[in-house]
Amino acid sequence: MKFSSRIRIRTWFYFILLTVGILGTLWIFQIVFISSYYRDTKVANVRMVADEMEYGILNNEIDVDIQIMAVRNNVCAVIYNGEGTLLYQVDSVGLGCYLTQRVIKNPTNVSDYIQRAQESKSKDFVLPLENIQLNQSMLVYGREVVADFGNYYIFLNATLEPLDSTVNILKDQFIYVTIAVFFLSTLFALLLSSRMARPIIKMNRSAQKLAEGDYKVKFENSEYGEISQLAETLNYATEELGKMDELRKDLIANVSHDIKTPLTMIKAYTEMIRDLSGNNPKKRDEHLEVILTEVNHLDRLVNDMTKLSQLQSKVLELDIKEFDIVELLDHSVNLMQGLIQQEQIDIEVMSYPKVIVKGDEVKIGQVIYNFVNNAIKHIGSDKKVLMQLLVDENVRIEVTDHGDGIAEEDLPYIWDRYYKVDKHYQRQTMGTGLGLAIAGAILDAHHAKFGVESKVGEGSTFWFELPLVKVYENES
Repeated sequence: MKFSSRIRIRTWFYFILLTVGILGTLWIFQIVFISSYYRDTKVANVRMVADEMEYGILNNEIDVDIQIMAVRNNVCAVIYNGEGTLLYQVDSVGLGCYLTQRVIKNPTNVSDYIQRAQESKSKDFVLPLENIQLNQSMLVYGREVVADFGNYYIFLNATLEPLDSTVNILKDQFIYVTIAVFFLSTLFALLLSSRMARPIIKMNRSAQKLAEGDYKVKFENSEYGEISQLAETLNYATEELGKMDELRKDLIANVSHDIKTPLTMIKAYTEMIRDLSGNNPKKRDEHLEVILTEVNHLDRLVNDMTKLSQLQSKVLELDIKEFDIVELLDHSVNLMQGLIQQEQIDIEVMSYPKVIVKGDEVKIGQVIYNFVNNAIKHIGSDKKVLMQLLVDENVRIEVTDHGDGIAEEDLPYIWDRYYKVDKHYQRQTMGTGLGLAIAGAILDAHHAKFGVESKVGEGSTFWFELPLVKVYENES
């Protein structure tokens, strides 16, 4: 699989890249820079010995300390006073001591070293040398010590051990180490990449099944936190896609039912007029009335679906202005007086004399109408609908019925078009079944808060909020 190969190759490549970086760093410091590092370390060690000797001179303890310090650090040392007189001499390296074998025997060399120390800005110097007789590298370190009782000059000589053989040994070892590390790194990278790729490969297979429409697929968790979190997210998305697919199927079935039923009736009654009642005015008018009713139902259905699509696609613009919400509540109730009287429904309105809010008056009126219409369709045995207007920072409008209520798991989906708590769909005797979906889309367009509170067997309260402009406690 290309996916698996890419992950394994990339993991191996990055791991080998890290290995090369580490080995390269070790090679540079252990092989390339080892000579300069050794020399710098030796110089630092000699400087430290000179510091201790300087401290001894300044504190008149040089007689005891010079011998101990020279032997302990494997250096030979000579100390001169300001007149160039040799005061102290310690030879701890024998023939390898350049100072005792060559320098102190030649006053010119002594004067040259003293001059170097005097002319140096730091009052010290480091001089690399080659002992031709012993074929050995060494260094001479000199320092001027300025004291209240006179100037002194410290000269130290240390041998530099040959490192060529050591470097060659390290090179040979490093080659074997490099081969071993590359082998182990490759093996470990392959094992690690396989372990990392396994849950991703499984997840990819599950995703392919999901793409093919299998909404029952499950994404397995992993030992890696990020992958487990992704699996949980994908499982949630799969569950939601399954619900949306079910809603889509319901939508198609319900719309087909709502269109097919009136078309069937229109066809049937048209044939009846043609074959039976064409010459009977009374029967013909009855049949035409049925046809007209079904045509009106189809017209409302098409209009509602068009309106819902426009709202959800943000095509329909809102006419935001200030208006009296109390007047709009009364107007919405008056529109339904025929149905209210026919069904003997008691609608109680608890409100203020006048409350000014901001919104699209026409579309908010449709929201109220749809909420009341929904309450009437699901009204309880008490035949009562309560409408309340509550004022706080915003204005809250509530429409309450005492019907069967809605199960908690169904609440998030009631704003979806054609969603039914009862899955046994029946054609609407009034309306088109899109009322709550249209109301939700209108309130979404207003960026308004809205929702439903419901308990099974007790009824439901649909509510929404609008920005408050002004409230009048009394008639004005």
